[in-house]
Parts: sequence; structure tokens; C-alpha cells
Amino acid sequence: MDAREFFVLAQELMQGHREVDYRSAVSRAYYSAFHACRTLLKNIPNLPGSIGTSHQRVIDELLSHSDKQINSLGNKLKVARDLRQKADYQLERAFSRYEASRLLSQVQKILSEVDDYLRSVKDNS
Repeated sequence: MDAREFFVLAQELMQGHREVDYRSAVSRAYYSAFHACRTLLKNIPNLPGSIGTSHQRVIDELLSHSDKQINSLGNKLKVARDLRQKADYQLERAFSRYEASRLLSQVQKILSEVDDYLRSVKDNS
């Protein structure tokens, strides 16, 4: 399965009109970005073996990288994770369509940047 399928589902969920649709869209979009970033890390030479599935470890690996583009992805993924946690765990707080739309836009940027980076690695091989 391609992680971007989660993003497609997130976009479909945004067509709904309920708060649960927006919260679910954020969750699916975040996981799309998370898995794309894991794939990116697996394709960077000289990184330690398996990074596993720890969300914090993926973010930390991105944030600690010397390449500013990869470092920026770490910041964006962290913001996305924080909003996903609000959507998934803070049910007592209202969650708006606007918040979800902003996150989907951010995730779309993450996916595009990951694709660009992976393309450049492939072209330089």
C-alpha cells in the first residue's frame, strides 16, 4: 500500500460536514506524512539501520539531519503530529474544518517535498 492513499482518504473525509470527519481527516493525513517521511529516511545514505515506527524517533531523525530541507520536514511533521494528537485525544475541545484544512495543506507540502527529495536522490544515483 502506498502511504499517499491515506492522504486521498483524508481529502475524501473533508467532504463531510461533521467534526468527526475533520478529526479523522487529520489523522489519516498525518499518517500519510509520517509514512512518507519514514520512507525518505530509509533512502538517505549513512543513517543507522531501522528507525522503526516510533513517531518521535522519525521526527528526531529528521530534526537532527544536517540538510536544512530534511530538518524542515521534521518541524512540519512535528506540527502535524501535535494537531493529530489534538484531533484524536482532546475530544473535549472543539475541532474545526479550518484546522483540518490547514493541516491537509501542510501535509500536501510534506508529501511534495519528500517526493522532490527522493527524486533528487534517485537522479544522483
